[in-house]
Amino acid sequence: MKNTNKDNTLLSIKDLFVEYRTYEGTVKAINGLNFSIEKGESVGLVGETGAGKTTTALSILGILPQRIAKVTQGSIKFNGLELLDPKNKKELEIIRGKRISMIFQNPLTSLNPVFTIGEQIAMVLMQHEGLSRKKAFEKAAITLESVNIEPRRAMEYPHQFSGGMRQRVGIAAALVTGNPELLIADEPTTALDVTIQAQILELIKKLQRENNLSMIMITHNLGIVAEICTKVSIIYSGRIIESGSTKEVFKNPRHPYTIGLIGSLPDIAVKKTRLTPIPGFMADPMNLPKGCSFNIRCPYAQDVCKEINPEQTQLGADHFVCCHFAGKHGGLIAKQ
Repeated sequence: MKNTNKDNTLLSIKDLFVEYRTYEGTVKAINGLNFSIEKGESVGLVGETGAGKTTTALSILGILPQRIAKVTQGSIKFNGLELLDPKNKKELEIIRGKRISMIFQNPLTSLNPVFTIGEQIAMVLMQHEGLSRKKAFEKAAITLESVNIEPRRAMEYPHQFSGGMRQRVGIAAALVTGNPELLIADEPTTALDVTIQAQILELIKKLQRENNLSMIMITHNLGIVAEICTKVSIIYSGRIIESGSTKEVFKNPRHPYTIGLIGSLPDIAVKKTRLTPIPGFMADPMNLPKGCSFNIRCPYAQDVCKEINPEQTQLGADHFVCCHFAGKHGGLIAKQ
């Protein structure tokens, strides 16, 4: 299919809605999400557990659980190709794993325990490059060297690797086909100790730099975003509520949720006996409140917040926020 993309945008998501239809009821996981990433750009997708981060990634790849998940509205375009169009199913199968790769959150569950590491990486090469089993296995073993694992260990099984090494295997599988244009990293340092976390992040930075990858870093760790992402998008109840350059958003947050996330972090330059957590819990996706979904936790909420969901407001050249009062009253919210 002809590429209709005329600018530098690699991935564009517009007005995306995703539901999980369960016996208990309908879970509204994504609710009008708008998100984009340019070629060579690294964007952090940040939010609490249940905000919709992983659902967004699975929607991009077209691997939502078919039995219960349903994309009810929206558009996902990769290099101008509409990935949600059933007519483009074959193109998506070619793109997935070759041009768009993903490092999954838990390598222990994403790796198959009955196949060796080499066999699992080789399957990707057999699918996308048409290599024989023998040639694919040889290339898989060599690929392990790029993530600091000895090639001989391609004959071993996932249970024979530590958590950090299994995550390295996941990275190798994501990059084995050569140079994917987009890498989605879904909390790649979860459950790893801080030393191994640093090693994994350094490896991802190195591979991104060497291959000029675009990357979506899904995380709830703002420190990771500050270190490796040029832009950040804050997601809450399946909607991007603030986005912009990492430096601008961290220096001048304008949405109460973003302010709360940053306020929850310790600062060695400020003496505090207690941190300031965000009160309450995430809005129930099976029973979202009317208006702004953050209004039940927001210390600045007013009547309009409980009735009308705010539209996106542009505050700067590359700073957007969804809040009725951001940018008004002399920046009231940001300075409180």
